[in-house]
Amino acid sequence: MVHHQPKEQNICLAAITKSRQNLPSILIKEINQLYHELSGLSSLSPNEHVNALFTKLVQLSIFSYDQDTIQQVLMHPSIVSITPILRSLASQGEYLLELHWAKELATRNCKLERFVYYKNYKDLIQLEIHSLLGIGASLNRVVFIGSGPLPLSSILMYQAYPQACIHNVDRDSHSIFISNQLLNKLKVKIEQYHMDALDYPHFDQVDTVILAALVGLDAIEKMNFLKVIGSKMKQGAVLLVRSAHSFRRLLYPSLDPFEVNSCGFETMFVLHPHNDVVNSILIAKKL
Repeated sequence: MVHHQPKEQNICLAAITKSRQNLPSILIKEINQLYHELSGLSSLSPNEHVNALFTKLVQLSIFSYDQDTIQQVLMHPSIVSITPILRSLASQGEYLLELHWAKELATRNCKLERFVYYKNYKDLIQLEIHSLLGIGASLNRVVFIGSGPLPLSSILMYQAYPQACIHNVDRDSHSIFISNQLLNKLKVKIEQYHMDALDYPHFDQVDTVILAALVGLDAIEKMNFLKVIGSKMKQGAVLLVRSAHSFRRLLYPSLDPFEVNSCGFETMFVLHPHNDVVNSILIAKKL
């Protein structure tokens, strides 16, 4: 999740909902304006201005709109053209935010709860754990693909299931370096792998694979990735993909059940939150 302060009131959103007839054009203008402001910045490192822009974008993305409005906006040529770049900006912003807080939490005497978006991460992982248990998934051996510099999801799962064998995989060396410092400080026993996820050697042993929302820039990249790891996973193993719906697709690429099924899986469960949790959850079993 990117810079997001869910309790702040967005006056703009309250205003535009009063003009339903012109809502798509207003939203298109608003999204383009945010894109131009974010893409014009020299750095996306967290500060007051950057945080405010990302907060505005996320609040716009998680607000509930009717399907006609969503389709008109997302299919507008200007939005189609900037969506991949918006996702890239959101990815950069999320990485820099996590990096900042990972350093803070690893080097200072402060608890994880001090992280300003701790509750968002906790809500998401609780949804995921309950969903996984609901379809009978095993959490004995779990691997997180794209764990990032602040692997809060795997840390929270470890705290809930300290007996589980949990692995983190990330291709970014700095993410692994700083997260190792944090894990050592917390005395959290999670094994980390600095490598391309396709080179991870234990797909045939794990019970559950959790795929970060930003692994794969679009559905095609995600499907190509799933076909490769699916060929290595054992039959009956579970895959959890973090996806997106509605305007949340401005931040993260989405993946539909039929796309996952075409990669050798059977979709068991899909959840599209309509609260402050940004990511959708798709759970499938390896055939």
